[in-house]
Amino acid sequence: MQEENGKNEQAAERRVQAAKMAIMELGPMRPGLLTVQYRDRAHRRGAYRQLSYTLRRRSHSEHVREDELARITEELRNYATFKALCAELVEASLELSQLRTAASRRKGAHPPAD
Repeated sequence: MQEENGKNEQAAERRVQAAKMAIMELGPMRPGLLTVQYRDRAHRRGAYRQLSYTLRRRSHSEHVREDELARITEELRNYATFKALCAELVEASLELSQLRTAASRRKGAHPPAD
């Protein structure tokens, strides 16, 4: 049982390290949602792209020019990846903490301070 717990700890530690490394490799990012708006909504003419996001509890929106579209899209994709990696990092860290707590309780000792 203890050997299995050690393997689980190692697997959780690898997940933590992998998430950290993946986060470090991400390029520029920005939060937001990219939408298509129309100057004439009734006839769907005059399309333009708008980026909307909330930062520090304040809503922002920006016009996105066609020549900026690829870069902005990549930054949005990086942010979505960042959020998913953060969730993975928290889950793996929590699992690792729970495994270490369970192991220390089985041994009857206090958990090591990190």
